[in-house]
Amino acid sequence: MTGYSRTTSNLPPFQQGGLDSLCGLYSIINAERFINHSTDEEAQQLFDDLVHFLSRRKLLSRLLIGGIIHTEMLMLLDKVVGKQRISNVQIPWRGVPNPDLTTFWKSVQSFLDGTPGRAIILGLQGYHDHWTVIERITNRSILLYDSALIKRLPRFRCTTVYATEIRKHLLLPAQTYFLSNEETDAGE
Repeated sequence: MTGYSRTTSNLPPFQQGGLDSLCGLYSIINAERFINHSTDEEAQQLFDDLVHFLSRRKLLSRLLIGGIIHTEMLMLLDKVVGKQRISNVQIPWRGVPNPDLTTFWKSVQSFLDGTPGRAIILGLQGYHDHWTVIERITNRSILLYDSALIKRLPRFRCTTVYATEIRKHLLLPAQTYFLSNEETDAGE
């Protein structure tokens, strides 16, 4: 279940299987692991809790095959992850028209300003239809802590509007979750 990848974190991200659509679950587990430096056993317990929750609600097989949608991500962050694991979940672009790439990029940089205990779950479309965790962001790239071992998204390949042959990574601001263990964040 675990794989190794080089990141600035000492703990490798967990990887999803090649045939499942569990990137949403793994993004939750990897964000929690990145924020709290969770052990393998604690991450396994969170995975088990997520699977049991989805199974009880008869959502597991659909999610396993088709992936997780925004409303399910919200439900899992609220009902399973909860305040004891990640105390603060913000969705700054929810209900707001998509910002231009520079505005969105700056909001991510502002939140991930080097303060420990922060991570961002990002929804992607275009080249990847995927949930991932932003570990760090520079002026030129988004660096990922990712279950599919995607390492980086170069800025010149990203957009917040629509994917093209050049800008093939469609970042989904309304499906971007700012996570931390702080009661209030400067990113609000």
